[in-house]
Amino acid sequence: MKQDNLTTLVFDWGDTLMIDDPHSTSKMVDWPQVHAVEGAAEMLATLKPTYRIALATNAAASTREEVRAALARVGLDTFIDIIFTRHELGAGKPAPQFYQNIQLLLNAAPHELMMIGDSYQRDILPAWRAGWHTFWYNPNQLTAPAHTPVHTLETAKLSGVPAALENLFLPSIQTSLEWYIQEGATFTLLAHVQMVAAAAYLLSTWYRDAGFEIDPLLAHRGGLLHDVQKLSEKDGQNHAELAFQFLNKRDQPALAEIARRHLMGDLHSDILGPQTWEEKIVNYVDKLTEGSQLVSLTERLSALQMRYPNFAERIRKNTAMVQSMENEVVSQIGKTPEEVLSLLKHTLFNGFRD
Repeated sequence: MKQDNLTTLVFDWGDTLMIDDPHSTSKMVDWPQVHAVEGAAEMLATLKPTYRIALATNAAASTREEVRAALARVGLDTFIDIIFTRHELGAGKPAPQFYQNIQLLLNAAPHELMMIGDSYQRDILPAWRAGWHTFWYNPNQLTAPAHTPVHTLETAKLSGVPAALENLFLPSIQTSLEWYIQEGATFTLLAHVQMVAAAAYLLSTWYRDAGFEIDPLLAHRGGLLHDVQKLSEKDGQNHAELAFQFLNKRDQPALAEIARRHLMGDLHSDILGPQTWEEKIVNYVDKLTEGSQLVSLTERLSALQMRYPNFAERIRKNTAMVQSMENEVVSQIGKTPEEVLSLLKHTLFNGFRD
């Protein structure tokens, strides 16, 4: 099922479809040996009947014909409908002109195009700025710059590309913020949810690194949108349930469940308590985020009791459940609550993990 009228997939070449040698100064077509990236042929064969397939390379030495000849050596040339190099485009990555000229030559609108590549700086960010969908091929399971994943989809293996394209696309960061603004969000609410999103994304990448089946991009968008109806509550309405309805209307069932299951008072519920790791992580990180600052669970619960005195007793009664969830979440990666909080603060501030 194609998303948003997506018609064309534009692949990077080196280390996305064919293995590059950064030390070589000669043209790939002349190398003694060349190799396709594992799974490239099977992936392209699956996608070919549905999409127009293009290749866009930053390689300075090779012409379009030489790129196709190199592809032929590993049996990939028949899958590629059109090849773009910096020679024809008059620019190289990450220059905006590189992507603008591809769009013009393909006679396509930005929402019809998706860039698939391994480099965040050369493939993902410039294509995102051009308004394209972006698919990060991330075999080394790196984290997105600034812990702000702007890409549309992600996979560690090319074999995962076709299935990912069948799934509903998550809303972009721009769309998510637009929904908040349309719903009357304040600056402080936007600051809060962006911290929850970044911390949930980071914590979920640690789960991924520990071998858990988890989607850090889903955790990020879940953290970003969990409070989308926070300021829409009226007459005792539950903002988590309102967010569930809001997101389901926009065909985002996974995000709807994350929002629905983030309330402290529902932790005891078999029906409304968090079930998946993405749901648990967003719920937990939300309980660590006071405004836009990460604090201890004790500090956060104390602040909530002061802010909502009518609910102070209920918060105290739920404290044991929140602490139990905290212990469950942090124990999966062999950390204490204090270590996780310190590591989240350090990494989000410095941009790396020691």
